[in-house]
Amino acid sequence: MNQQSPIGPPRGFRDILPTEARELGVIEQTLAETFADSGFTPLHPPLLEYGAADSAKRRRMQFLDSDGSLVALRPDLTTSVARLVGGRYGDMTGVLRLSYVAPVFREEPAMSGGSREILQAGVELVGGEGALADAEILALLVESLERCGLPVCESTVQVGNIRLVRGLFAGIPEAARVEVVDALRQGEIAGALSRTREAGMPLDELERASRALTGGAGGIDGAEAAELCRVIELARERWPGRLERWGVPNPALVPALPYYTGIVFEAIHPDAGVIASGGRYDLLIGAFGTPRPAIGFAIDVLQLHRALFADAWRPRSQRPLLLLRASADERATMRCAAALRAGGMAVALGDVAERAGRAVIEAEVIDERRVKLADGRVAEARALGAEIDS
Repeated sequence: MNQQSPIGPPRGFRDILPTEARELGVIEQTLAETFADSGFTPLHPPLLEYGAADSAKRRRMQFLDSDGSLVALRPDLTTSVARLVGGRYGDMTGVLRLSYVAPVFREEPAMSGGSREILQAGVELVGGEGALADAEILALLVESLERCGLPVCESTVQVGNIRLVRGLFAGIPEAARVEVVDALRQGEIAGALSRTREAGMPLDELERASRALTGGAGGIDGAEAAELCRVIELARERWPGRLERWGVPNPALVPALPYYTGIVFEAIHPDAGVIASGGRYDLLIGAFGTPRPAIGFAIDVLQLHRALFADAWRPRSQRPLLLLRASADERATMRCAAALRAGGMAVALGDVAERAGRAVIEAEVIDERRVKLADGRVAEARALGAEIDS
């Protein structure tokens, strides 16, 4: 039996200490505000869902409930939202704009070192369809990353189209087609083309598929290819970003999740890998009720934090924390602290051992209206906040 450390978290989980937690809080707040600015309303699906075979071929962290039901820690928020929409909004005909910031949980092999808890922030646009809806969500992803402080260049965001991929390999047997798509999902273009050749695809079709998968925008044609390029151009109009051009077509892009049906995209950072992904999933909600077109994305907040730090990002500064040393008059101390807070100061009585990178100001109470700062100056408690801001 493996003996776990009594002071360490379980495998695949980790403690997030105050400095990182403060930085993550800034990122989460920025994302939530960005989502709200585009009309998205937060919701909170439950931590547990009923257990079942995972269509993404990941192992769920599941167990038996006290009533004998098989339940699982949610491995994916999009599926939870689809289930919620199918059950709670089955009769609604309008467009739903939903957002979330919440963790998901995925089982990983014991020796892989993979995280089993992933913090996600994302949006789901339910009922919106067409190139404008696709472009809006793609643009919102880029806006979200840039408002957090991450520069988005042309190659950061890659855009594909699942219908294009399926069309390229429509002529081979279904079993071989599944293997080809799985190879592309792993990023193995050469392996996908090799399996296509083994499946007997005609040479001219094989060459067309090869051009499409390796030639970028110049190697693709047809309605799905035009749709892909149009969505990117419309998204740039919605959010020009720091650069005039961002986003690059990648016809070989096949995300890990299997429910996508059209436009798909990923945001990639050279130091953090995939930090966000999303796309259109018009069939998923139909598994839980009335079919509805839908598109969304999820940002891995911890990976985004890693990417920001690699680019020398630091969180926006908070107001300093005033460490207030008490006087002998306890009532005057509490009244002075109240006056400082009324003037806009953050105040802690005594000391704070873990400051999480926050700037501090030290002062001692003179009376209920005045404090003496560490440099010897005397300040009015209610006016100190405005004095610091100036």
